[in-house]
Amino acid sequence: MLPANSDYKIISVTPAGRERYLRILVPYLLRNRHILSEHHFWLNTNRQTDIAYIEGLAEKFPDFFKINRKELFSNYAHFASIWQYFQDYTDESTVYIRFDDDICFIAPDAIPALIKHRLANPRPFLVYGNIINNAVCTHIQQLTGTVPSNWGKVSYSCLDRNGWKNPGFSARLHKHFLADLEQERMNRWKFGKWVIEDYRRFSVNVISWFGKDMKMVDELNCGNLVTSAITDPLTGNQVKGEEQFISETLPRRFSRPCEICGEAIFSHFAFYTQRSYLEKATALLERYHALALNNDSRLPNAGFKNSELMKKTRYGISLILNIFPISGFRSWNRKLNLNARYKTFIMIKYPGFYSALRKIKRTLLFSGTGLKTPPDRENQS
Repeated sequence: MLPANSDYKIISVTPAGRERYLRILVPYLLRNRHILSEHHFWLNTNRQTDIAYIEGLAEKFPDFFKINRKELFSNYAHFASIWQYFQDYTDESTVYIRFDDDICFIAPDAIPALIKHRLANPRPFLVYGNIINNAVCTHIQQLTGTVPSNWGKVSYSCLDRNGWKNPGFSARLHKHFLADLEQERMNRWKFGKWVIEDYRRFSVNVISWFGKDMKMVDELNCGNLVTSAITDPLTGNQVKGEEQFISETLPRRFSRPCEICGEAIFSHFAFYTQRSYLEKATALLERYHALALNNDSRLPNAGFKNSELMKKTRYGISLILNIFPISGFRSWNRKLNLNARYKTFIMIKYPGFYSALRKIKRTLLFSGTGLKTPPDRENQS
């Protein structure tokens, strides 16, 4: 429960967004309306179907969902447009929480725990959630023994090669967490307060700040941080985006190191380095969607095994076809030419596998064309 004497208003926000993820996040937001006064979507997409979905939410729940629209900097990645929204979230009597649009699980006690920690700890510039699939949090979860180190160690870095970049590791992490949810062992993922004393960068999947603190930032009106000549006071390097700015530069400037609330558990679906594999080769998104709609952490995972097997098969075939591209039937001889980066390596290292793939390709090329499949000539390039 929140402190009874708190006079702060609680507003949550999301840079939005992708409908396939928001359909998972939105049920959790609605279940927390007794705590959250409003939820604001920072419109950060030009995809019309996603915009229509967000507008539909605002029409259906006008007292709760609000839309904040600003210029989308089309010459840059969409993250470059996010910083400009912070200037509107500086009310001195408000605590703000920001969720990425692909937050795919929020524990029943997570938002109250995060707010309680924020109110009880005014020193940190930001308070972070305890986030599944966030490299720094995974590093801590390995230290506490929740995540096995023999899967591959995750360093204390938000861009760690396992915790941020490796899609297979992230899939295993999600499945490990979901298995614990099914067995009602979520609490083993919790840990105590963690202070980031060295001001290192953090992936800002879930963050909270006081409006009065953000109001002190001089650069609120600079708009696009990517094109602004802002430098980190310690390294002298130019700040390239809002994540680096708010998790590293500002806490160091104000001498207010950020903290992780280990009691507030959230799950973050994927970084861009992981997204293709998690969406195309696993049933994790479907699993989290069902979990969000049913509001039952004991929902068994068994029903998703067949779906995941089918997706893995399709994903494997797509990888094969990317290595051996088929781009329309004109000259079978030209199409059987393989990408030079892969051909020599596969031929020498895995000759049997190479031969099998060639046969698959010939079958795909000539099936249904009425033409005779050419002979299997291993030396043809």
